[in-house]
Formats: sequence, structure tokens, C-alpha cells
Amino acid sequence: MQNDANSELQVDADGTVHVPAYALPLSAALSDPSRASLAAALSHTPRMGMPRAEDFTTEADFKAMVDSFRANVDMLYGRPMSERLLDAFPVNIAAGRMGGVPVEEFTPLSELDSERVLINLHGGAFYAGATYVSRIESIPMANLGKFRVVSLDYRQGYEHKFPAASEDTCAVYEELLESFAPTQIGIYGGSAGGVLTAQAIAWILQHGLPAPGAIGIFGAGTGGQGDSDYFGAIGTGQRPPMRFLDSLAGASVGYFSNASDADPLVNPCIAPVSFRAQFPPTLMVTATRAFDMSPAIATHRALVQAGVDASLHVFDGLGHCFYYDATAPEGADAYQTMIRFFRKHLRVG
Repeated sequence: MQNDANSELQVDADGTVHVPAYALPLSAALSDPSRASLAAALSHTPRMGMPRAEDFTTEADFKAMVDSFRANVDMLYGRPMSERLLDAFPVNIAAGRMGGVPVEEFTPLSELDSERVLINLHGGAFYAGATYVSRIESIPMANLGKFRVVSLDYRQGYEHKFPAASEDTCAVYEELLESFAPTQIGIYGGSAGGVLTAQAIAWILQHGLPAPGAIGIFGAGTGGQGDSDYFGAIGTGQRPPMRFLDSLAGASVGYFSNASDADPLVNPCIAPVSFRAQFPPTLMVTATRAFDMSPAIATHRALVQAGVDASLHVFDGLGHCFYYDATAPEGADAYQTMIRFFRKHLRVG
């Protein structure tokens, strides 16, 4: 498609901009591998999107969607990608239970950092992602960072309701506290797992436990509707707006159907400043074509305003949780940033 030089933008009195048809190239900042990968993904149809709980009115319809989506995402994406990562970044994987919660533990084949431990909370929109997305997020961290990573199969919808996942994270954290100081423990997650990371810290603090040494909120935020509803959609070949994270508790079915966006345990961004100030050092990672960019910015601002040591890294031209491909230069860069962050802030001894 060619840009129409004769078409002009129109702006309404309320600031709404009407944009004529135009061609949007891939970002000039992309590496060649990411450019090829994004071009292939954008040209592939149909695309596998994440259905929203808001689009369903009955639990039966939602359950049918979730069961089908879990099977498809595992077969078409999660399992093959996790296997490719395991080939590229070999680690030991052991299944078990911790605090009564099913977990998989990931450790490097050698040179384990025994003084630090990470809890991983997988992505998957609070209804999918167990096992394979968990492995996608955990394998590179264990291999490259030499960390022990404990990844939770936390309770989610349709089977469970909020705050089940926060309770599970807290239970695993409490068991790790028997062997580690809180300053030696980090918690991180991507997408829904990034949201859960923030919610779990709020839950931990609300219940009088010490905060962990550091957290990572990746491809996520707990509030903040904004420009990424539009730019995130257009940049990934979809019609805007793409309001996936605008309301965590706006559905009548699913994990948050019994919750409220006005609850600081759902959206810690609205907690009092004195409460937010207790959050540990926080690393946030997003990208300019990610629908989570505005929520990430809002969460970062809420933490900085409370005096939290929070940093936000925004990658140009990439989409939601781009770092899942740890073999791409940008993904490798993101993981090295995460590893440096946890090494700096998780204090040993």
C-alpha cells in the first residue's frame, strides 16, 4: 500500500485524529532476525489471538473457549517454542510441589548461583500458559543467569477465582523464606504473570510478610488505558482499539469475575502511596508495538511516584512479550538486562 500524499489528517475539536490509510513499515531499529520473524508473523493468517473473558457471557462458553485455546496454544506455540529454547539453552527441569502448589524447578547444568532464587509466574491471560509458557519464561533465565527458577502452576480461571493465584504465589514464597532471606528471592513474570507479580507483592505486603529483594514485571502493568490500545493493535496488524488489559475485572466470567478494579490487591497502582512505597526494586520491560505499553508506563509512574527504585525499558518496533524468543538479538538483550537487574538487587550473605 502506498501513502496518499494528497490525504491530510483531520483533527476534531476534542483532539481525535482521523488518520487516512497509510503504509506502516517495520521499525528501522529491528535486527535482521526480528525483522524476518515479525514479517512472517504479520503475514501469517489466521493469527492466534488471546480471547478476552469480557467477550463471553456464560461460564459454559468461557470454559469451552479456554479448553480449546489451551490445547491449541500448547500444540501450535508453547510446546514447540519451549522445546527449541531447551535445545538452545539446556537446563535441568524437575517437577514437584512447594507450599502445596505444583511447580517446576529449572537449574543450570553447571555453575548454579545457590545464593539467589527466582519465582516465575507464567503468562497466559489468567486462563492458559501452564507448563509450556512457564518453560519459555524460565529456561533462558536458568541457563543464562545460572539461577534456580521455581515456576508455579498457579490456580487460574475458569477453575478458580481471584485471589487464588496471589495465594499460591505467597505460599511458595513463604516456603522459600525457610531457606532464603527475602533479599535473596526475586519474583518475575510476563503478560498475565507480570500482572500477577504486582498483585502478589501487594498480597504479600498486605499479609505482613517482608517484600522480596526485587521483582520483574514484563509485558504487563496493572492499569492505564492509553495509546497502546491503538498503536499496539496497528503495529501488529489488527484493527484498533485493542483493549486487552484496560479492565482486569470487567468480565462476568473468568478469574477476575468476582473482583473489582477498585481493589488495590487487583490494581496496586491505586493503592495509597505509603503502600506502594513498600514495593521492592522493580524492572519493567515493554515495547512500542505491545498492547501492554500504556499499562506498563502507568505502573512504572505509580511506583516512581511512591519513591520505588523502578526502571522501564522500552524496545522499539516489537510486540507483546517479544523477549520470549531469547534467540533473537532483542530477546537476548532483554534477558541480559533482567539478569543484571536481579544480580544487582538480590543481595547475598
